[in-house]
Amino acid sequence: MASPPAGRAGFTLLWTSQTFGEFAYSIAVIVLPLLALTITGSASQAGLIGFVDAAALVLAGLPAGAIADRFDRRTVLLWCEAAQVAAFGSLALTLWAGVATLSALVLLALVNGVATAVAMASGEALIPSLVPAERLSDAVALNSARTFAGQLAGTSAGGFLLALKNAFPLLVGCAAHGVGLALLLFLGRRTGRDTGPKPERGHAVDELLDGVRFIARHPFLRVGLFHATVTNLFFGTVYFVVIASAKASGMNSGLIGAMAGLLGVGGLLGALAAPVLQRLLTGARPVFVVQWLFATLTVAMAVLPGGYTPGVLLGVIAFAAPTASAYFTTQQLTLTPDTHRGRVAGVANILSGGGGAIAPLIGGVSYDLAGRFVTLLACAGLMAVVALSALASRVLRQGPGSRGTPAGAPPAHEPSRRTAPDGPGKSGSVHH
Repeated sequence: MASPPAGRAGFTLLWTSQTFGEFAYSIAVIVLPLLALTITGSASQAGLIGFVDAAALVLAGLPAGAIADRFDRRTVLLWCEAAQVAAFGSLALTLWAGVATLSALVLLALVNGVATAVAMASGEALIPSLVPAERLSDAVALNSARTFAGQLAGTSAGGFLLALKNAFPLLVGCAAHGVGLALLLFLGRRTGRDTGPKPERGHAVDELLDGVRFIARHPFLRVGLFHATVTNLFFGTVYFVVIASAKASGMNSGLIGAMAGLLGVGGLLGALAAPVLQRLLTGARPVFVVQWLFATLTVAMAVLPGGYTPGVLLGVIAFAAPTASAYFTTQQLTLTPDTHRGRVAGVANILSGGGGAIAPLIGGVSYDLAGRFVTLLACAGLMAVVALSALASRVLRQGPGSRGTPAGAPPAHEPSRRTAPDGPGKSGSVHH
C-alpha cells in the first residue's frame, strides 16, 4: 500500500477535524447535565446523563478497536462525523421546539459516546501512518493540546450559549461536526494503515479480545492502565461535584462554563509545555506528579472559598497531565504493530475511561447523600492511597523496557496475524 500522501498535511487535516470534534464533545459534556438539571431539578438525573455518555464511550471501546483495524480508518471517521451531525441537529430542533425530554438527552449522550469511541480508536491508530517515527511523541503532545483546546472552547461556549437559548449549544455542536466531516474529505484515501499485509479476519470475538490479550501480556501497560482508570474515576467525580455544587449555589450557566474552561486553559498550556517537561520529568515521573498534585489540590478545593477557585485548581492539575499522557501513549503506539493499534487503543480507552464512565453517577449520588465537602475530602484521601501505590510499583518506576518484550507480543515494526493512559480525559477527566 502506498504511503499516506502529504504526510504532515494529512496529520494536520486529521488533527484539525478532531479538534472540532473535541469542541463539540465538550459542549455536550457541560450542556447535557445542565439541561437535565433544568428539566428534572435532580443532580442524580444529571449524573445519569454523564454516566450514559461515558458508559457508551467505554462499552463501545472493544468493537471500536476492531472496526479501526478491519476497515479503512478514514471512512470510519467520516461515518462517525455524519452520525454526530445528525444527533446534535435532531436534539437542537427538539429544544428549539420546546419538546425536548430527558429521554432525548439520553439518546444524544448514547450516540455521542459510541461515535466518539470509534473515532478515538481510528484516529489514534492513524497517527503512526501520518507522521515519521521520530515525530510521534510530538504528534501525541499535539493531540493533548487538541483535546484541551477543544475542552476550553467547548465548555466556555457551551455555558455561554446555553445562557442565551437552550438550542444554541447543540446547533453549534452540529456545525462543528459538519466542519470536521468536510475536512476529512480532503484526507487522502487509504491512509489508515501502514504498509504490509492486511491481517486475516478471524472470529469476531477473537478480534475483539486481541487487544485485551496484547495488554495482558505487557506488565507496563497493565499497571499503567490501572492507575489511569482510578485516577480518571476520582477526577471525574471531583469535576462533577464542582459543577453540580456551582449550579446548586445559583451560579450562572455562563460563569460555570467559564470556570470549567479553566481546566482547558491549564491542559492546553500543559500540552504546549509537554515537550520541555518530558525532558525534565523523565519516565513515569509525570504520573507521580499528577497523582500527588491531584490529591493535594482536591483538599484545597474542599476548604478554600471562591467561585472560581476549583476551576483554577483543576487547571493546575490539567497542566501536568499532558506530559504523562504523551509518555504513555507514545510507548503504547511504539510497542503495538499497526495491525493491532485500533484494538489496543480501544481496550486502553475502555480501561482508562472506565473510571470516567461511572464518575458522574458516583459524583451525583455522593453529592446528594454526603455533600460537597465530604465527597471532595474522600476523593483526596483515596487518591493519596493510589499515588502511594504508584510510587511503590517497580514496573512504573523502571518503565516498559525493564521487563523486555512480553511473551507472545509482536515487535512494533512487524505486522502480525488506543490508548495508553491519557491521564484524566473525557467525561470530566484530565485526558479523551
